[in-house]
Amino acid sequence: MSDKSKMVPPDTDQCQSLKPNGHTFMTLEGRPGYVRCTNKPVWIATEKKANPKDGMVGSMSLCDECKEVFLKQMGKDYAVLSKIE
Repeated sequence: MSDKSKMVPPDTDQCQSLKPNGHTFMTLEGRPGYVRCTNKPVWIATEKKANPKDGMVGSMSLCDECKEVFLKQMGKDYAVLSKIE
């Protein structure tokens, strides 16, 4: 089993979602990639099932906008969403 100290805890100061950086393979300057969302988080998403490889359950902070993308990509049954108080 993996060392649980390697897992990054939810950040209550900044959303932990990654967004495209705006560059594509056709962009002359810069490289395609992702940047971290800069919005203030409102939600904590916690996986419902542990990862079968390491047995750990992940969680991350999400803003309202990224929560909607998360639900579209992962589905409503993937994680429990808790509002940050």
